[in-house]
Amino acid sequence: MPSLPAPEPACLPLDRRRLLGLGVGAVAAAATGAVAGGSPAVAGPPVPGGPWSAGFALLGDTQIDVDLPERTEGVRWTYEQIAARNPSIVCHVGDIVEHGSVAEYDTYFGTIPVALRPKIRHVPGNHDWRWDSTAGERYGKLFGPSRYSFDFDGLHFVALDPSHLLQEPGGFGESGIRWLTRDLDRVAPGVPIILLCHFPFGGDNYYVSDQERLLELLDRYNVRAVFAGHVHAEQVQRFNGVTQLAVDDTRGSAIYYWVQRTVGPDGQVLKVTAVQRGADGSAESREVLDIPVSGPRTAIAQRPQAVSLDPAGAALGVSVRLAPHVRAANVKAQLYPQHTYGLKDAGQWRNLASDGAGRRFSGGLDLTSLPPGEHRMTVRVTDADGAWYEQTRTFDLPDTARRLRWSEQLGAPVQAGLAVRDDLLVAATTDGTVIGARPTRRGLSRRWRERLGPVHGRPAFAPDGRTVYVPSDDHRLYALDPATGRRRFTHDAGAPVLGSPLVTTVDGRTVVVLSAGETRQVIDARTGGTVWNVAGKGMFAGRAASDDTRVYAGAGDGNVYAHDARTGAVLWSFSTTTRTTAYSRLIYGPWADNLEVLPNGLVLVSTVTSAYALDPGTGELRWSVAGSYIYAPKLLLDNGDVAMFDDGGRTASRVDPATGQARWTTGLGARPVSTGAAIHDGVAWIPTTTGLVVAVDLTTGSVRTRLQLTTSAYCYSPPVVIGDMLMVGDQDGFLHGIAVN
Repeated sequence: MPSLPAPEPACLPLDRRRLLGLGVGAVAAAATGAVAGGSPAVAGPPVPGGPWSAGFALLGDTQIDVDLPERTEGVRWTYEQIAARNPSIVCHVGDIVEHGSVAEYDTYFGTIPVALRPKIRHVPGNHDWRWDSTAGERYGKLFGPSRYSFDFDGLHFVALDPSHLLQEPGGFGESGIRWLTRDLDRVAPGVPIILLCHFPFGGDNYYVSDQERLLELLDRYNVRAVFAGHVHAEQVQRFNGVTQLAVDDTRGSAIYYWVQRTVGPDGQVLKVTAVQRGADGSAESREVLDIPVSGPRTAIAQRPQAVSLDPAGAALGVSVRLAPHVRAANVKAQLYPQHTYGLKDAGQWRNLASDGAGRRFSGGLDLTSLPPGEHRMTVRVTDADGAWYEQTRTFDLPDTARRLRWSEQLGAPVQAGLAVRDDLLVAATTDGTVIGARPTRRGLSRRWRERLGPVHGRPAFAPDGRTVYVPSDDHRLYALDPATGRRRFTHDAGAPVLGSPLVTTVDGRTVVVLSAGETRQVIDARTGGTVWNVAGKGMFAGRAASDDTRVYAGAGDGNVYAHDARTGAVLWSFSTTTRTTAYSRLIYGPWADNLEVLPNGLVLVSTVTSAYALDPGTGELRWSVAGSYIYAPKLLLDNGDVAMFDDGGRTASRVDPATGQARWTTGLGARPVSTGAAIHDGVAWIPTTTGLVVAVDLTTGSVRTRLQLTTSAYCYSPPVVIGDMLMVGDQDGFLHGIAVN
C-alpha cells in the first residue's frame, strides 16, 4: 500500500534535509514490508508467547520551549532512551513544540539522536497549529503531510489531522472523513488498523466537534487502537471496537511507551509498557495494558440494534433495543454537551429503564432549556467489564419562526471570510474559493467565482465599494473587482496574510493596512505599491486600527504598537502582559485582536485576560476591564457606545467608551470565539462558536431569540446582514441564511 512521503524542503540545514530524505525512504520501505534501520515486518505469526517484531515507541506532548531548558533535557533523555532500543518506528502524537517558532523546532531536532530521526512519524497537535504564522508551511517542510498512512509489522497506521488553523480544538469535516474513508477502503481485510491523533475521542473527551463521524466510521473497519495525547495524563478507554490510549506528556514526565506486538493466550495483542525517568535518573518500566488486535473487537457487540427518538413535548423520549445475546450492565443516555468547547465534560447521563428482559431500555431527557434547531444526544451501552459502545444521534426542535431559510455548501470552511457592501456578499473559504453573490430568502444568487490561496481573514471593501481586498495564506493580498471578481492587483506580502486588512486614509490617500508573518505593512489601495513595511514585531493575526495619524496593531511579543501612519515609525508601545517567556507573551498578548479607535479617540485593544483603552498620543492606560475580548470583533454603536463579547465569560456587553463600565451584560450560554455580531434594527445577532445564535436587544440587553444553527461544525466567522438576512459561515463549509425579521 503506498505511503505519502514527506516533501524535500527547499532550504533547510543539512542535518534536517538529511532527516527528511531518510524519512521518505523509511516510510516507503515500511509500505513494502521493511523499515530502514529496523527489523523487517513479519509476514507470519511468531512462536506463541514470543515477540512479533522489534516493537515501536510512542510519545507525545514534548512542547519544546526555548525558555524552559529543563523541558528540553527531559525530551532529550527520552529520545536517548528510545534510540538505545533501536525501534523500527517512533510515533509522536503531537504538540511537538509550544508555538511553532524556528528556535523551538531547531531545539526539538537537537534532542533527537541522528540515527533515530528518520524513524519518527509525527501528527500535529494544537500547539503546532494554533499560533502558526506560516499557515502550516513550516510543519509541512519539516515533517511532510499532516494526514498520511503507512504499513508496519502487519499493521496499518493512519495519521489523523482534524486541525483548524489559528483555533484550539478541531473538527474533521466531511472532507476529512472522506479522506479517511478512501484510505481505509484500501486496507486488506483482517489487517489491524491503528489511528494516531493528537486529540482523544469518546468518553468525556470533547476536543473534536464532529467526533461522532469518526466513531460511526469505526464500525466499518478493523480499527483496533487509537493513540492520542493532549490531556497530559495517561488515559485508557475501551469503546466502539477500539482501545484508546492517551499518553502522558513527555514535556513534564520524561516518559515514553514501548509497544510490542505479541501472541498471548487469547490471540495477538499490542503489549504497551511505560518507561519513565526515575528519581535517580534511571529508566523505570511498568506494564500499562494489552490491546487485542485479533478476535472480537472491544465492545462492538454492545451496539444497539435500534435507537428511537421522540422529541415531542418537554422531554425527548429515548428507546434502545439491544440484540438478544447482549447482556448490558448499564444503558444510559444524555443530551450531547454541545457547548463544551475543546474540553472534557463528564456529562449528565440518565440511566434508561429496562423492560425486565434486558432487551429494551427507555427513558426521557429534559428539553425545556433547549432552543429551536438541531441538537444531539448520545446513547451508551456498557458491559460488565466497563467497555462501552456509544452512538450519537441528531434530532430537531421545531423552529416555528422559520428563521433558518437555507444552507449552501461552499466547499471548505468559512472561517472568517464574509464581507458585505450594499446588497453584495463576498464569501471566501479556507481552500481559496471566493464568490460574489446576492443573498435572497431562497438562497444565494451567485454572480462570480474566483480561486485564490486559502483565506482565514475577513475581506474588506474600499470606501467607494469598487474594490474588495482579500487576505490569503499564499502570502498575497488580492484586490478584486466586486462586480466581476477580476483582479485589480495582487500584493506579495512575503508571508501568509492571516488576519483581516484595514482600509483607511492617510493624508487623503486610501491605503490598506495588513500583517504578514512578523511584519506590519501599509500599501496603496489603488496600486498595491508599498508605502511602508515594519518587521520584527511578532505574529499578528487580527486587524489593525487607525485614526489617520497613527496605525495601531497588536503583536506576538505581547505589545501593542502605535506607528506613524505616514512612515511606519514606532511612536509608542504598551505591554499588555507581565508574562516573560516568548510563548506566554504571545498567547497572553493581543496576537489576534481586532483593535478599534473609539469615538472619543481612545484605542481599544484586548487579550485573553483584559481589554485596555489607551491614550492615542502616549499609549497611557485610561481604563481596563477584565475579560477575554480578544477574538470576537467589537462593534461601534450609533450613539458612540461599543458592544464587546467575552468568550471566556460567554457574555455580550454594551460599554461606555469613556469609562469601560458596562451599561448591561447578557449571558449568551456559549462562547463567541471569533464570531462577534451583526446588527439589524437595534438587535445584535451573535453566532456562538458551538452553533447557538443569540439575538440581543441593544437597548436593554434582553435576549430576543435563540436558535441552534449547527451541531457538528464550529462557527468562527463573524456574521453579516444584507437586508433582513443574516449570514453565518461554519467549518463544514456551509453558509447559512437566517431571517432576522
